[in-house]
Amino acid sequence: MRSEPGGPASGLVEPGQVRRLHPLSPLFLSVRTGLRLWPLALLALTQRWLWLIVLAVLVVLAVSVVQWLRRSYALEAGALRVEQGVLARQRRVVPFDRIQQVDLVRRPLHRLLGVATLRVETAGSASASEVDLDVIALAEAERLRAVLLRARAAATGTAAGSATPAPGPDAAAGTGPQARAGVVSGAEVPVAGPAGAAEPPERDLVRLSLGEVALAGITSSRAAAVLAVLSPVFQLFDQGPEWLLDRVDPEAFTPSSPLVVATLVPLALLAWLGLAAASSIVTSAGFVLARSGDNLVVRRGLLERREAVVPVTRVQVVRIDESLLRRGLGFASVRIQSAGGAGRSDDQASRLAIPILRVDQVNRVLDELLPGAAPVPLLLAPPPAARRRAIVRRVVPALVVAVAAAVVLRPWGLLALAAVPVAWLAGEAAYRNLGHARRAGFLTARQGALLRSTTVVPVAKAQSVRVHASLFQRRAGLATLYVDVAGGSAMPKVTDEAGPTAEDLLAGVVHR
Repeated sequence: MRSEPGGPASGLVEPGQVRRLHPLSPLFLSVRTGLRLWPLALLALTQRWLWLIVLAVLVVLAVSVVQWLRRSYALEAGALRVEQGVLARQRRVVPFDRIQQVDLVRRPLHRLLGVATLRVETAGSASASEVDLDVIALAEAERLRAVLLRARAAATGTAAGSATPAPGPDAAAGTGPQARAGVVSGAEVPVAGPAGAAEPPERDLVRLSLGEVALAGITSSRAAAVLAVLSPVFQLFDQGPEWLLDRVDPEAFTPSSPLVVATLVPLALLAWLGLAAASSIVTSAGFVLARSGDNLVVRRGLLERREAVVPVTRVQVVRIDESLLRRGLGFASVRIQSAGGAGRSDDQASRLAIPILRVDQVNRVLDELLPGAAPVPLLLAPPPAARRRAIVRRVVPALVVAVAAAVVLRPWGLLALAAVPVAWLAGEAAYRNLGHARRAGFLTARQGALLRSTTVVPVAKAQSVRVHASLFQRRAGLATLYVDVAGGSAMPKVTDEAGPTAEDLLAGVVHR
């Protein structure tokens, strides 16, 4: 095996070739280490220990260079191998057929220097489901991503494109149109040339304008998240320096008339919604969901560009979310869950989410994500006992809190009793949104009151199925069916269905 640095002119991604990351990798590693050590750097600055800062910078750079020299990757017998570690060596092998998702991440500094981070995801645990190659040249990252996706398709026996058959014996022998492919232990490893092998053309499924991305932020939970961010900022003002607080006259900032209040409230609302829209634009500007052969390609981001490639065969669950506001406007959001990244947070999982989509386009997109699942079928309503349960579960807690408030805070506490009819209406809405259907190898389930979620899962992707019935559910003859799938974040479930129906669904999924 020969070793070459992964620079811009480093050539082809050959099977068996041991490669290092880009020579700029120590710079990025040093920056990350420096960000973690900023409290110590701030302390050194306050003490004017400039010599200590210079020494720390030199040590961090030296350690980063050694780590770069001791980190390499290669394509070997049916797998991607990554070795790293200075004192303790670690070798990680990712079989091609276990690859679930390949992402390309480019932060502003990456884009400036022409490099990228290649992230390979498997279906492992949250701590061991990713392999990051940070950083490599952009052209090499794109070639390596194409190689890994083709090798995964060859290892699993699926075609790399929707119209491209699986590699035949001519390609393996080096005499066919795919003659530039390496064969390692029976698994073909396609190798991209300088111009790359012929890729299937991309077909846009969803392309969002800047206005649609802004609307997604305004109508989503980002608006509430803005308040969570602003709260610590206001606390910082309360804890400001005394000399500054003494110079500020609070009455100067107090509204002096109802007209001023009527003017400030809309301005504050506009600022709040503007921040929510700006947050959505930063994370999802330029959103594109495309299909290239049998792969889904998701691109998003204003400053930090992310590009995820997921084979359609790895899609486990599609969830359609419709908040009350979006239902009124005719919009929804779609979350795509692949088998990679088990135990992810919602922020990480949102990388494969369509922020906003017109309701009349949902079935078209669903058919691309899960062929055969569209249109969303008519759902079977649960039995009347589910209505009583949905209402009681909401009215009883609201009644207890309202009575306590009425007793402790009377007479104004009596206003809390208005929450009881609101809770009743919420329970009625939750019941009306319940339902399920099983058709053509897919299980569809819906639930939620203010936020209605419709989950579609292929029964062939179910890892396990279980029926759960609490004490109160058993008394009402109800049960909930849970379907466990790879990836773990969105667990499809049929809530408060009749017990025999839930058992029939379980048997149908198990004996698919």
